[in-house]
Amino acid sequence: MMFRVLLRFLRLNRDLSGAGVKSKALLIFVLLVWYATSGFLFFELPGKPDLGWLDGLWWALVTMATVGYGDLFPVTAGGRYLVGVPTMVFGIGFLGYLISEIAGSLLETRSRRLKGMLDLTLTGHILLVNFSSLDAVLKLVHELRADTATGSRPVVLIDEGLEELPAELFELGLHFVRGDPTREETLRRAGAAEALQAIILSRNPGDPHSDDHNLVSTLVLESLNPRIFSVVEVISPGKIRQVELAGANSVICASELTSGLIVQELQDPGVKDLIMDLVSDLGGHQIYVAPIASMTQWTYRELVAWGLEARFTVLGIRRNGKDLLNCAPDAALAPEDLVLLIGAQRVASINTGN
Repeated sequence: MMFRVLLRFLRLNRDLSGAGVKSKALLIFVLLVWYATSGFLFFELPGKPDLGWLDGLWWALVTMATVGYGDLFPVTAGGRYLVGVPTMVFGIGFLGYLISEIAGSLLETRSRRLKGMLDLTLTGHILLVNFSSLDAVLKLVHELRADTATGSRPVVLIDEGLEELPAELFELGLHFVRGDPTREETLRRAGAAEALQAIILSRNPGDPHSDDHNLVSTLVLESLNPRIFSVVEVISPGKIRQVELAGANSVICASELTSGLIVQELQDPGVKDLIMDLVSDLGGHQIYVAPIASMTQWTYRELVAWGLEARFTVLGIRRNGKDLLNCAPDAALAPEDLVLLIGAQRVASINTGN
């Protein structure tokens, strides 16, 4: 009986060619494990009645893996030559083949991820559109990771010209989708419909046409996910309004910020360092926007008193999208107001009520 099973197994082995090689190899490996386990028990069980199926399976796997612990071994001629020898000869080959296929699949998946060829199925992630430079992207990612509001969210980089995700970004856990961000297909592959936030950088800071590219990217992104909060970088101040009309929640023009900062630094030396500290999550104190959960008096005076007690500097409030700084002490607050403050860490909400 065991001889007929062995002949059938050899016939299957000879047919291992063409389409479905991996499936056939897996099937043959399973049959070989069954043959080795049952054959070992068939020949050895009469001499060792305490053997069980788990013992036979253990011996089969140990033999195929060439470990050879020696705790179990066949002593009969049939167990050695009809079961042991085929298990050693074919087991090593098929186990090695399966291991190599698994390793190859893992490497292929890693390579496809690095080259941005995978379709992502993320939710609540952050889209980082356009690879301007490695230093700029690294700085952005470190800033995102340093804040509790964004530190745990996956980040997906979308870029058309980048051939492979840099090792520094891969080590930080970034995902990568290669393609034109102005195309709906590319954004869908990046899971744009399920993304929570987006940062659209200027593709080439020295090329004003990058603004047109970002304008189209914003339009397509907002059409796919109107709920997403997007921050878009532009080069020309004249493009700010157009990008806002495209649906961007916030538009940053570096040239406007730079000119204002240069003049302020000229008038008050050292302001640059102060501003750099306030806009960076990597250390020092930052500017935060927090909601009001509960207050006793609902006055600006109470809010400032809370800030002194909690070691936060209250700058003002944001009401209906407009920032009101340094309000009058008796100014009334509303539950929908947001608080502008400076602190060492983010606060979830303001609660001074009893």
